Amino acid sequence: MRKLFSSQLIEARHEMLSIFESLDLTLHDAIKAFVTDDKKLAGKAKKRTLQADARCANLEAVCYNLIATQSPVASDFRLLQTIIYMNFNLERISDHVRSIARGAKRKAKAEVALPAELVELVEKEAKLVYRVMGTTATALVDNDLVLMRSLTDQDEPVRAVYEEFFRVYNHLLTAEEPDEGAFDDLRRTIMTSRYLERISFISVELASRLTFLLTGQRWSTADVVEADVEELESMRIPSGEGVILEPTADARYVAGIPAEEMGESLRELIENASDEDSDESDED
Repeated sequence: MRKLFSSQLIEARHEMLSIFESLDLTLHDAIKAFVTDDKKLAGKAKKRTLQADARCANLEAVCYNLIATQSPVASDFRLLQTIIYMNFNLERISDHVRSIARGAKRKAKAEVALPAELVELVEKEAKLVYRVMGTTATALVDNDLVLMRSLTDQDEPVRAVYEEFFRVYNHLLTAEEPDEGAFDDLRRTIMTSRYLERISFISVELASRLTFLLTGQRWSTADVVEADVEELESMRIPSGEGVILEPTADARYVAGIPAEEMGESLRELIENASDEDSDESDED
């Protein structure tokens, strides 16, 4: 029974990482649809977020079932709590990605083209968010507390572009005084920028949960940033028998994230995993 429980814990962790990868890739498609006015791609992105929601609901049920039937203790329970918390935040990200996809469909149908400056800023902001999500994936797979601390620095440029977006938006309103239809389109574009800012923020919050998983301490993101690196590392506690944190195996479940957006350590893990698969195929 204990081996089965350990296997189920690993599967739950892998599913969490796989959902994160799916949402990352879906966000790419939603933004591409927004920039290129691709209604079909926007529709596909929206459907994938609904699939992600269903996976999140199932993962939550699995975790609560394990708590109810296996009575996990110590690190086993921390892992389940962490997965449930991260799963909740994945649902929040999914909701924002779906809103971006909806905005992309509305933008494609709009009779008045949005100002190029606003579209370019959305694209610029999205690239920064991709990097935050890639770093988050790297920290989660590597269980890297130090890398986790750097996420707040990566989130700052996202917020800066979001604020720049508002300045450009206000300038356009003052200079052009758009009609009601164009004004409504502009509002929807603002929301796209807002959703991106929220996705970045949630990704940082999601990664910060590593502190609880690896140290047992419930620290806020601000506490983690202010802490000394040596202090953080010294707080690590051993994992229990059921908690198997294996970066090489975990990396497979986020391998679809563009390599240039993830950390170097994660790229190496994925490359090593690919080499192992190739070796196994040759042996077969």
